[in-house]
Amino acid sequence: MIVSSLQFLTSDATYQDLALRCQEYLHYQQRGWADQRALAEDMLFNLLVEYLVDAGVPRSKAEHFCTDGDNLTELALRIASTLGPAVA
Repeated sequence: MIVSSLQFLTSDATYQDLALRCQEYLHYQQRGWADQRALAEDMLFNLLVEYLVDAGVPRSKAEHFCTDGDNLTELALRIASTLGPAVA
């Protein structure tokens, strides 16, 4: 991907929010209290389900996919590595 295209994508608020939620999820999975982990997981789950539905995936399939913690972690890692660190 061309760097200018990636910079354009990461300047979009949706992608900034996605990057931030992934960063929070990964952080709290390693270092957070149980309630922090649950909140970060719920927020990322909701965001990714909506993102997948907007991308054309049926809601039931998106929810089923994101319910698996391994899938959620894999998506968070891939998105974080692609979008880079989020600026809060």
